[in-house]
Parts: sequence; C-alpha cells; structure tokens
Amino acid sequence: MYKEAVQLDLALKSSKFKSPLTKLAHEIPASKASISRWRQGLRKMDNDTLKRTAKFVDDWLYKYSAAREDYGVLSFFKSKRVRGGMFAALTNQEKQENDRKRIQAIAFQSASVPPNERNTQDWKNIDAFSKEFPEEIGAEITEFLEWCQYNDIDPKEPIKEFNQKLGG
Repeated sequence: MYKEAVQLDLALKSSKFKSPLTKLAHEIPASKASISRWRQGLRKMDNDTLKRTAKFVDDWLYKYSAAREDYGVLSFFKSKRVRGGMFAALTNQEKQENDRKRIQAIAFQSASVPPNERNTQDWKNIDAFSKEFPEEIGAEITEFLEWCQYNDIDPKEPIKEFNQKLGG
C-alpha cells in the first residue's frame, strides 16, 4: 500500500466537509472511483494529483507526506501499534528516544576510532545509527505535527517563523 493512501484516508475521515469524497472528486477533478482507489492504495497518485489533494484536504500530516514524495524530505512516524493520544505518543517517543540514545552512544564510540582501525563491529554500529538517525528525525516531525494538532495550532506559523529565521 502506498503511504499517501493511508494519509489521504485519514485526512478524508477527519475532513470538515460533509461529503469529502464528492467535494474532492469535483475539486481535482477525478471520479469517486479513482479517489477510492487512491484512498485504498490500489493506485498510486502522480505528483500533480498529490499536490492538488494535499491542497484540498488541508491536513498537515498529509501535506508533509506529499512533500516527502516531491522533495525527498524525511517522512513522519505513524504507528498502527501505538494507541492514539498524546500520552501514548509520548510514551512511545520516550522509548524510541532511549533506544536511539543507546545506539548513538555506541556508534559515536565506534566513529571516534580512526577509519583504518575500525573493526567489523565498529562499522555495524555506525551503520545502525545511520539508519536510526533519520527515524529519529521523522519521529520529531511527527511529535511537532501531533503537538500542533492536539493544541489546535496551525503548523504554518511556527514553520514559517522557523524558515524566516533560518533563511530557508
């Protein structure tokens, strides 16, 4: 199943529109059957359709997923194993943070060894953290978006402010 299918389904389920499928079909334009196939992950959307659906649903988790597709940015973390809600998200995030810190500490020790003196385990440790680090960034993005959603904050403003400070 395509990741954007899950995000589109979630966005349409929480849509403020009375009949989001009909409104989206009119807006795109596309048939309801096509939208249903995208939503079920039976067919992949092209980038243009992804952008138009993201504009319509006005859901930051979905928009970020679309940006991931367009610009190769890291995706966010969404687990079906974790019960919804801030407490569950924080509990899961704390466990992942502790795991990542342990992996990071070991990898940093291995990385401090000169490359020509590293053993197989050093390289495995470095590789493990290289895979873990992007997951951590994705989890942080998720935490930010969930925080905004939980507190009814439009993420546009803090993102815009951050980008202006950073010059991006």
